[in-house]
Amino acid sequence: MPATITLRDLTLGYNGHPAVHHISGTFTPGTMTAIVGPNGSGKSTLLKGIMGLLPPLGGSIDRGHLKISHIAYLPQQAEIDRSFPITVLDIVALGLWQRIGMWGGMSQANWDQAGQALASVGLAGFERRAIGDLSVGQFQRVLFARMSLQDCPVILLDEPFNAVDART
Repeated sequence: MPATITLRDLTLGYNGHPAVHHISGTFTPGTMTAIVGPNGSGKSTLLKGIMGLLPPLGGSIDRGHLKISHIAYLPQQAEIDRSFPITVLDIVALGLWQRIGMWGGMSQANWDQAGQALASVGLAGFERRAIGDLSVGQFQRVLFARMSLQDCPVILLDEPFNAVDART
């Protein structure tokens, strides 16, 4: 059963400079919540705090019994180096990391899962392309396919529809 995530007087920031000030609230199981605001208002900072990537400057984040590894996170594309030499299928397969681990090998069933996740976002046939060869919208879909393989009870999406067209 997913845990409620509770924010109590939460302040987050970088190098001691607050970016999100005194936020309180809850995210309850089975709900969808949109965090909206102008650029620079702290939306990504809040998600990084919930993910445990950014420690609170004040207040607290209570994830209940939920482990960080049970939260899937789709970051903004700007934070990913697309010049890294990795194929589309390999980056999607990284979504299986929690199940396979550092020393586990990919079975044919794992590769099939990664291929199916890629097909589910309309990119079958792109498996061997380098991620740097994709359009911004295609790369966003690849990241979504990777995240879907994590099979987590909590999903955090940071600008998930950026550069994705209406049909997709």
